[in-house]
Amino acid sequence: MARSRYAGSRMFHLVTRTWNPITGCLHGCVYCWSRRLVETRLRWITRKYRHGFKPAFHEEELSELFKPGEFVFVSDMGDMFGDWVPEEWIMRVLDVVRRFPKTTFLFLTKNPRRYHVLKGTLCLYRNAIFGATIETDIDDLYAGHRISGATTPSERIQCMRSLGALRKMVSIEPVIEFSNPKTFAERVAEIEPEFVYVGYDNYNNKLPEPPLSKTLELIDTLRSHGIEVYEKTIRKAWWEQ
Repeated sequence: MARSRYAGSRMFHLVTRTWNPITGCLHGCVYCWSRRLVETRLRWITRKYRHGFKPAFHEEELSELFKPGEFVFVSDMGDMFGDWVPEEWIMRVLDVVRRFPKTTFLFLTKNPRRYHVLKGTLCLYRNAIFGATIETDIDDLYAGHRISGATTPSERIQCMRSLGALRKMVSIEPVIEFSNPKTFAERVAEIEPEFVYVGYDNYNNKLPEPPLSKTLELIDTLRSHGIEVYEKTIRKAWWEQ
């Protein structure tokens, strides 16, 4: 099968537009490009990020209009479903999503248990895809390397698997050393995602990366489960080069 690779891309290729009514995050991921960008360049060139990466609600963004067929990544500069985000903020954003049924909205979080709190509401939004970043399936490695203060990968997998009929996706980016291709692929397949993105770190963070051969086997195994897989930055692990 020909590989659908988007090497070097910093954004999901399906996305035509980003929208940031809620910004900021408290997970503290060591590889976070958006925090680095906000706390440096963006903080000084736009009032929106004058408080850095602290969680914030931008009410003026709720007046945005969206066209049919657009694929909108919501809050790529934060985690809209973090535990620190007031439910009122989330519901006001979803009210906008409801008004544009012919536009697709993508959400991505490292806290999918928050989806469960709102599950009865989220199931009404067939124009929304609810995603989770799941870089690995090894909790001890994730904690041992202090990758993030987010919930464990296994908890994210379990939360996504039990979401039922919601439209779902998974981002395995940046990919981190995982158990084995068969086991990790099976765990992701149980989530029943519409698609999966896989990619290595773009910012030289020296993460505990799997060898390229293992990642390619994971991608092929995911596809053998009938999952649409999009490849982003696919390269040798930093320690292989």
